Amino acid sequence: MSSEPAEDNILCGPLLRYTYIDHSKSEWHGSALVVLKGAESPTISSSHRFGSILAGKKQKGVLLLSEKGHSIWRFAIKVSLNDADQRVDYKIKTYGPGACKREASFWVPAKDDSMRILFHSCNGFSTNVKPDSFAGPALWNDVQRIHSERAFHVMIGGGDQVYSDAVRVTGPLKAWANELDPKKRAKVPFTDPLGADIDNWYFKNYCDWYSKEPFSQCAAQIPSVQIFDDHDIIDGFGSYEDRFMRAPIFLGLGQIAWKYYMLFQQHTPPQGEKHEDHSWVIGSQTGPYIREPSRSICTSLGRRIVFYGLDCRVDRTIDRICYHSTYAAMFSRLDKEIVVGETTHLILLLGVPIAYPRLVWLESLLSTYTIAPFRLLNKVFGLGGSIFNKFDGSAELLDDLNDHWCAGTHKRERNHLVQRLQEFSEQKQVRITILSGDVHLACVGRFFSKANLAIPQNKDPRYMVNIVSSAITNAPPPTTIANILNKRNKLHHLDRHTDENLMDLFFQNPDGKPNTVNRTTLPSRNYCIITEHAGLTANDGPANGLENGDMGIAKQVKGGVDHPSALAPQNGTTRQYSLDISIRAEINPKDPDGKTTAYGFTIPALER
Repeated sequence: MSSEPAEDNILCGPLLRYTYIDHSKSEWHGSALVVLKGAESPTISSSHRFGSILAGKKQKGVLLLSEKGHSIWRFAIKVSLNDADQRVDYKIKTYGPGACKREASFWVPAKDDSMRILFHSCNGFSTNVKPDSFAGPALWNDVQRIHSERAFHVMIGGGDQVYSDAVRVTGPLKAWANELDPKKRAKVPFTDPLGADIDNWYFKNYCDWYSKEPFSQCAAQIPSVQIFDDHDIIDGFGSYEDRFMRAPIFLGLGQIAWKYYMLFQQHTPPQGEKHEDHSWVIGSQTGPYIREPSRSICTSLGRRIVFYGLDCRVDRTIDRICYHSTYAAMFSRLDKEIVVGETTHLILLLGVPIAYPRLVWLESLLSTYTIAPFRLLNKVFGLGGSIFNKFDGSAELLDDLNDHWCAGTHKRERNHLVQRLQEFSEQKQVRITILSGDVHLACVGRFFSKANLAIPQNKDPRYMVNIVSSAITNAPPPTTIANILNKRNKLHHLDRHTDENLMDLFFQNPDGKPNTVNRTTLPSRNYCIITEHAGLTANDGPANGLENGDMGIAKQVKGGVDHPSALAPQNGTTRQYSLDISIRAEINPKDPDGKTTAYGFTIPALER
């Protein structure tokens, strides 16, 4: 009598991570991660063609964690770059009961090229979303289709790569969250049994989501660079009142969320390593609620683009986003990494938009005594449960507003950062572009020199675009909310030299119908493609008629479906070293193919 074959012993993976390129040696560095049942060491073999030679090797993994019958393994991957894109094939083999193989491939850029970039955020569903309203995480099918035609070299995760909010709805914190009195919730102890249950929940949540198709295919084929945000921990973490953030449950939960963020997203032990990855920029101060230093990421995205992912969560309190020392470390590292005359673009990742319509009026309303009677009814009778959050009893929207750079408590910090970035841009002659997610819609904010200064956008160091692409999976807000934000799109004055507003981009809806109401904020699931025009055509041949001369002022810039940059990752623009930006918005949320409409615009390099 034959026995049933054992199930595969791979619980999750492989997951790819990109770390850095050593340009002095033309070497690409990254890693693959797998989660196994048991603790027997797996192996990886990788191969790529270097000229006419097939290069490759076999190695064992590094054990990052072994507990509760499972183990997490990291494999370092190093690839020698040459004069053209290369496909790298790899195979992971496991041993013991359930032994199996996983095979996949990824692409690395030519040694003198910049990367083709995918940017996404909010890759999961909130607890109040009915998944049946959507065809699952279908936009990853669209990503797969484009990747098969012209491969991405890296995907940047802008926060909320997983959603952990269900820990308080169906998970081990359900009873705690259902306690109506916030003061009683704040006193609940974080016991060892509860901590073990929460730890198991976060581990399973990561394994389940990172194994979900079609996202899991992309995670095995496109190396990632990721920075976390609140939902990777729990909704609003860091933006509640200090006395509630210091509650035992919050402090314990934060450490567990950090543990699995570091393991699954960063391929790093939660306590760090003796020899840290070259791409890390580690803070000098410990966070107030996650008792770890912040971990930002600085790396190159090919020859001419530097990337900086600023950790805006570990330092965060209700009245601070980052420590002064965290900003100082960022500018110190960027000063070393960005070379005048060689680096053309700095891409800065801030999880929450920094150029976004003001909602100060709503923030003031939700913070005043006008809402106090409703809070009392909620506490005594449980009325209006959806209006108030489950943690400190404040209005449900208030933690989201407190998270924003434009919140009253963060405005000075925000303006100072923007002005420092403008000074840095002029000093280093580098164009700065900001990526953000969080808000579940697409829009493009921008800072630029005042129109009366008549500075062409290609020579304007104050011209900084904030690409907001969210969410690739989560539900968009109602159209009425997007329209309210559009109405709040005023021309704001940062200082006497700089204005800011949202770009007109969405002149038609994803279904092709004209859009005459709201051309600045699009409430559709979306992601973003970024490519550099290096002076080549879409077929990689020399481009004729490269655009030269001064462009119009930044305030006049618009985009749309007919803009050449919508073709990205194919080259669209004809201006050398500019960035083609293509925001891909879902046409039909019920379509399992996740087909999208592309909206394009161009960001020029900063010229003298």
